[in-house]
Amino acid sequence: MNIITSINAKGGCGKSTIAMSLAAGLALRSKRTLLIDMDPQAQLTQWLELGDGLLPQGTLVEAMEGTRSLAEIIQPTRFDNLSFVASSQSLEDLGRQITEGEGYQTLLTSLLSELPQPFDFVVIDSPNQISPVMENAIYPADLFVVPFESTKAVRSYANFFALLLKLRPGEEHRVMHVLSNLSRQPGLQKRVAATMELHGIARARTEVRTCGWLAQVDENGGSIFHYRPHSRGAADMEALLQEVLERLGHATPMATTATEQPVITNQSQNHLHEAA
Repeated sequence: MNIITSINAKGGCGKSTIAMSLAAGLALRSKRTLLIDMDPQAQLTQWLELGDGLLPQGTLVEAMEGTRSLAEIIQPTRFDNLSFVASSQSLEDLGRQITEGEGYQTLLTSLLSELPQPFDFVVIDSPNQISPVMENAIYPADLFVVPFESTKAVRSYANFFALLLKLRPGEEHRVMHVLSNLSRQPGLQKRVAATMELHGIARARTEVRTCGWLAQVDENGGSIFHYRPHSRGAADMEALLQEVLERLGHATPMATTATEQPVITNQSQNHLHEAA
């Protein structure tokens, strides 16, 4: 079971869209996939119409507080091979409460290990702020996908990165840094790329370009592959999924480019940590 977390410590950078697209793309490849909404804003929950984002019943809140198992709250979706765990606003309150328990950072990890049948892939949409819930989204991940749509998102990345180093020190973390929704703002795109380069943050090969259809996908079921399969957004998300699978060792590598994202070594981790 491979776990992919879409994450950054800033809202509006496209992480929910990426999480939904990766999960839907994996499901279309006949991979048994679980999508987990760990954002208290519950955007994915509302996109998929599998909860109101307010009530904790039937959501991750119940599993993390121990009143129900994770298997009991997993819901089917309208998409074959894709299952879902809903979120709610009360997840933020629960995050403050769980810190009283020892090892609270591994709650989700434990819940996933107790599933009677593991999934092929788990895709997590992380909250957009540093919190105990974000720690749970970080701890079990095999790969992090971090979208940048502004220089502020690049600066906010340092907060996530410091937390990653704290939770999982001494590892060579797989992290993909993805430019998102910048193709129609070349000036901003250059500034974001320059800021990334300044801090030693290598870019992923794939860029998610600005796409009107992708911006509307939240109102149309969440999956760009089903809503507008021949759009620019679908092409970019397919390319991103291909790169994700390569990084996880599940696909034949494509030709490399100068912007291909390497594994982050301890040396580059220290450089970024000091720069931040």
